[in-house]
Amino acid sequence: MAEYLPTNPVLRGFFDSGAAFGPLDRDAHPNQRCAGLLALDRLGADEAALKDFAAQQDARLQPAPEAAAWPAGDAWAEGLGKAEAWAPYRKLMGQWLFYEDAGDMLYQTLPPLLRGSGGAGFAGLIRTAYAVQTHHRQELADALAYWASCHLALPKADGVRAAARPSADPEPALRRLHAAAPSRRSGDHAVQAVAREAAFEQAVAMLVPDAQLVQRLSPLAAQAFAATGAPLAAQLVISAQALDVLLQFIDDEALPAALEDYWRAFAAVVCVAGLRDAPPPEPRTWRVILARVRGCRDPRAICLVDS
Repeated sequence: MAEYLPTNPVLRGFFDSGAAFGPLDRDAHPNQRCAGLLALDRLGADEAALKDFAAQQDARLQPAPEAAAWPAGDAWAEGLGKAEAWAPYRKLMGQWLFYEDAGDMLYQTLPPLLRGSGGAGFAGLIRTAYAVQTHHRQELADALAYWASCHLALPKADGVRAAARPSADPEPALRRLHAAAPSRRSGDHAVQAVAREAAFEQAVAMLVPDAQLVQRLSPLAAQAFAATGAPLAAQLVISAQALDVLLQFIDDEALPAALEDYWRAFAAVVCVAGLRDAPPPEPRTWRVILARVRGCRDPRAICLVDS
């Protein structure tokens, strides 16, 4: 996904007003307001559609909690994975972005955040990638705060041997994961539980991530969504494109570990995604899909088509 600079002046006002909202809506779903607006604009939605989408999201979102200072002297990673830490993280990230260039800050924060990218169905990773493209400081601070607060570190067993000869092709590993360690549960606890299983570790070790990892995973995720319609399969597609946006902020030294961390999260989410064969969807042209999505109010569907 190429870098995107908004040309619609209406978007700036929407991004500014986004500061009034917290990280979740009233059903505890992640705030995807700015991501949806940016994607809709990129897909050619008119101003009326943008306003309608924003109004619908505004009615669903919870207000931002009261401001809270980051504890003096605490390292920034101390609160990772704590949902209640969003407000102090918001303050910290905002201050950090005030004094430091966004690119420099991302170089420092992304490697630790990627160690827990699968939390809330990759919602923190996805919101951060869209926030980078909004070029809006408060939205980026809020996105990073959410990723930090929904950070989901996965256990890792050392010394486990791959179930087959390791390669750069993820498809054999994903097929083995789906067969060997499927989960009937969902949510972050299920993702962590799957990652503790020996069968999971053996399958994950079958892949040696390389610089083409995103390009290899994206079409497989798209195929999984087309075959099943599973919501988490859609998140896999969107997350792969989100990572592609953020890789420019990860240096060569940190890249191998970052790709491995994302691969582990991707594999764990595959296990809990409920990938069951479904009737094939009715084929539609891109022209029809784009026309429909411009009037859509579901941020996940909008970001899926955008991805």
